Parts: sequence; C-alpha cells; structure tokens
Amino acid sequence: MAAAQQRRKTRGPSVRVLLEYFMALLMLFFGVFIIFSEKLLGYDYFEGSWLITGAMQWAIGILFMLYGVFRAYRGHLLDKQSQWRRHHEEE
Repeated sequence: MAAAQQRRKTRGPSVRVLLEYFMALLMLFFGVFIIFSEKLLGYDYFEGSWLITGAMQWAIGILFMLYGVFRAYRGHLLDKQSQWRRHHEEE
C-alpha cells in the first residue's frame, strides 16, 4: 500500500495537463497556418473561400493563437494546482 501511495506522489503531470498543452500547441499551429498558409505551402490554401479572406484571415489566425495561449495558461494552472495538492497530501 505504501509503494502505491509513493508512486502516486511522484507521478508527473496528469493526462488532463498534457492534453491542455497538446491542444495549446495545436491551436498555435492552426493560427500560424491560417495566417502564413501562402508562404508555407507556396499557394493560398484559403483562396476561393468567401469567409477567410484578407483581414479576416489575420483575425481568425490571431484568435486561434490567443486561444492556444489561453489553453497553455490553463494547463499551467492545472499543473501547479495538482503539484500543490500532492504537496499538501504529504503533510
């Protein structure tokens, strides 16, 4: 029983924290892709789209990147909270 408790205390970040960080990276990637698709691919991926054109392309890309930063911040807070909880369970 003590070994199981010790393993639980020394674990790394939870799956939820890792998912938050992964989603943050994914959203950041999508934001960069939306903004710079023409330079990355050599052609405009969104050409012919009535929704994503010009300034709207920049706005949507920036929103994706801001959401990615928010997800990373939320993952960081969850990680700190779980570390704090594990620390106070030891006492």
